[in-house]
Amino acid sequence: MGDQLSSRLSLPLVRLDDVYWAGTYGAEGRPKDEVFRDVHDRASKDAWVMEGVYGWLLPAALPRATEFVFIDLPVAECLTNLRSRGNQGGGSQASFQTMLDWVSEYPNRSNSNSRLTHQRLWDQFVGKKDLLTSREELDRYAGLSNT
Repeated sequence: MGDQLSSRLSLPLVRLDDVYWAGTYGAEGRPKDEVFRDVHDRASKDAWVMEGVYGWLLPAALPRATEFVFIDLPVAECLTNLRSRGNQGGGSQASFQTMLDWVSEYPNRSNSNSRLTHQRLWDQFVGKKDLLTSREELDRYAGLSNT
């Protein structure tokens, strides 16, 4: 989704996975304070598209955001999408399985990367908000569908 939006809007894309993992998913993440500052700096630019599930990083960007798109697809659909993409980013098969397990737990977690945290941040956001709950809504929003 981020790729399509950044392309359609001609804006740079900031992938929070790339910022946190320094390009190798499943490796040791960068220090959180360093990542937070990096995201804050990137959000200080004139315009951008940012994607990721790092609720603890959203406060670094939300004060500069004009729109918040909450993609809240069913977990089964997210898992199907992940499996169809396969292991990416240089991670091992074990780290890919860990990611699948992590996604499965999304609705039930209580940490900063949980559905509950994302919902709270979205509810508190005062700019333009879009809630997308199906692949059809996602495609329509990204301009990939005419319906």
